[in-house]
Amino acid sequence: MRPAALLLILAPALACAAERAGPAVTRIGSVDYINIEDEAARIGLRVERLGAQAILLKDGARPVAQLTEHSREMDLKGLRVFLGNPVNEKGGAFHVSLADYRLRLLPRLRPALCPPPPQPPRKIAIDPGHGGHDHGAENHALGTMEKTYTLDVASRMKRMLEAAGYEVVMTRDSDVDVPLALRAEVANRAGADLFVSIHFNSLYPNTKTTGAEVLNFPPPRQRSTDSWRMDGRDDAEPAAAPVNAFDAWNTLLAGAVHLRILDALRDGDRGEKFAHLGVLRELKCPGILVESAIISSDKESALLETSAFREKIASAVCAGIGDYAEQLRALRPEAPRAQPGPAPAAAPGAAAQRFEPTRPNGT
Repeated sequence: MRPAALLLILAPALACAAERAGPAVTRIGSVDYINIEDEAARIGLRVERLGAQAILLKDGARPVAQLTEHSREMDLKGLRVFLGNPVNEKGGAFHVSLADYRLRLLPRLRPALCPPPPQPPRKIAIDPGHGGHDHGAENHALGTMEKTYTLDVASRMKRMLEAAGYEVVMTRDSDVDVPLALRAEVANRAGADLFVSIHFNSLYPNTKTTGAEVLNFPPPRQRSTDSWRMDGRDDAEPAAAPVNAFDAWNTLLAGAVHLRILDALRDGDRGEKFAHLGVLRELKCPGILVESAIISSDKESALLETSAFREKIASAVCAGIGDYAEQLRALRPEAPRAQPGPAPAAAPGAAAQRFEPTRPNGT
């Protein structure tokens, strides 16, 4: 056998062995970093320089990620994703934090190198945000409240997911206020395999910005996305929360739902972000919070008043859940596929991956 052919056969095994050995760590400040250019080569990716301040990671000929020096924002398969720590250049090479590499890049680029995945979901907990005296965000001009829309979208999701064969648990099914910690407890007691909290954003007095964002719980020793603002404080937590046991899979779920929402709504990418959310903290399964539109936006608040738009949101989130389940099945080929079936598609052609890095039009 020719050496080149032998290398092609052994490459996946060598990459797995290299990953098990662990990447070489460099301390920058108080954070552990790894040389992403070296690690990309170890897991079968190519690196292309984009001038002096950015690099492109390629899977074969396909661009899959763009990283910029001193930035916490990356373009990951066409999606806007925030890192927990800024990208750094050291010794002529780009470095990303070890946590960002393991918990944000690997799950999306090489999920087979992550820890063993959970079983594909069969029981899904849906959390309609707010309720009762907690109205959530409000659009005073229209007299609308976030709590009404979250319950409406969650109820539509329940119908769609049950039709696809999933068992669904709702943290509330009427206009009542449920404490944040109790929402996670409802999911845990039911043995949910996945948790999705439905919300809508507000940026008053800004009435022009539109777009969707998806939030995860930060890993230990990483700050929330908003804490990096000029007036923010370091809110990193030293200890892991229960939901951190699923960090890699929270990221995979967020990406699947994020992509479907953008493809369905096409109205601005505000990114995948991280926040110490009480509704996610105590979960014993993967979980995310979805802000699919902005209630303070003149444009999106008008759309939210229509049943068709709320149906589109519900369908997109369900389709993302279905995509996530299929990715887990691919990683666990022994998992049964008969039931439940795929969630409904958000729109014709919506599942198409977008590999070319793009710039978001949301802020």
